[in-house]
Amino acid sequence: TNFLTPNHECEWKSSVMKGEGRGGGIRRCDADRNVVELSIYNELAGTIPSELGRLSFLRTLYLGRNNLVGTIPTELGMIKPIASISLQYNQLTGVIPESSLHRIPTLRFLQLEGNPLIGKIEKDGPLCQMRVDKTKNAETSEQKRVLRVLSATCVPSVGDDESLGDMLECDCCTRCFAKEKELDHSPAFS
Repeated sequence: TNFLTPNHECEWKSSVMKGEGRGGGIRRCDADRNVVELSIYNELAGTIPSELGRLSFLRTLYLGRNNLVGTIPTELGMIKPIASISLQYNQLTGVIPESSLHRIPTLRFLQLEGNPLIGKIEKDGPLCQMRVDKTKNAETSEQKRVLRVLSATCVPSVGDDESLGDMLECDCCTRCFAKEKELDHSPAFS
């Protein structure tokens, strides 16, 4: 893919989209030629550009299985229609920017496993609160789930106030992975 061509970004295709090789690219645009699905894998190295937050019509971002380093940009929280963020199996570090991701009302899938992230995702923290919709279904008077999948390389919370330091603890992940193996962990919200 040559991103420096004068072609509109909706015409950027990689060899994988033509049935050969790997890489991905702009997977889909809407009728107004706004990028709504971006999928790039096996070809990226470096940091995730904060400018991705300007893709205001993006619904799916797949940057998994690359060689990305650094932290998860808080600017991803500016993409209001996004439903799926997949950043798994890179080398992303630091803490998950919960307060910015919490601002995405449509986020349903957040996949972060395979990254050495640290910190603690608290049961009463922003991401765990996204697991349950605060509005009740009028017919059943039950709360609806919003964030359906939250997966990371993590351990279930140990229950005290001390952090494990070099690991991510999660009180509400739907799946916790340890190295290459999934831990047997029931989600805090069922």
